[in-house]
Amino acid sequence: MHWSDVTDKVHVHVIYGEDSREQRALLRKAAEDRHVPAMYEYGVQCEGQEERRYWLREAAHEEYVPAMYAFALECGKPRHSRVWLKRAAEEGHVLAMYALASETDDSWEKSRWLQIAAEEGYIPAMYDLALLLNDPRERGRWLQEAARNGWQPAMAELCEA
Repeated sequence: MHWSDVTDKVHVHVIYGEDSREQRALLRKAAEDRHVPAMYEYGVQCEGQEERRYWLREAAHEEYVPAMYAFALECGKPRHSRVWLKRAAEEGHVLAMYALASETDDSWEKSRWLQIAAEEGYIPAMYDLALLLNDPRERGRWLQEAARNGWQPAMAELCEA
């Protein structure tokens, strides 16, 4: 069976609520056949930590960006976690960018990742970036953008100004 057939069957099972055991078996088969998105999806669904880490790591090593981020959160080793977060961020994963910004004490690195994530449209990054900026115009621009997108803390900050 070709992996696309498996993927189609899994989608049918998910959409129509058919037997999840069969769905998981199909997904596992696709993962074992090295279908990278299936490796990631199966890893996310695994209940056991070791099996989850295994499949997420496998998909991450295949350069699957969502798996890089998920594995960074799961790997359990801070140094490895940071490596995978950085790889995911460099590939455009805004949550990885935000996580890197949140965990660093380096103000340049923090503002760099927040700037990129904000420009990609990640609303919490817009707000956090605004709070770091010294230029009142830039600060206001990012606060307004976050508020326009419904971010309550940005709205409150603008009301206080």
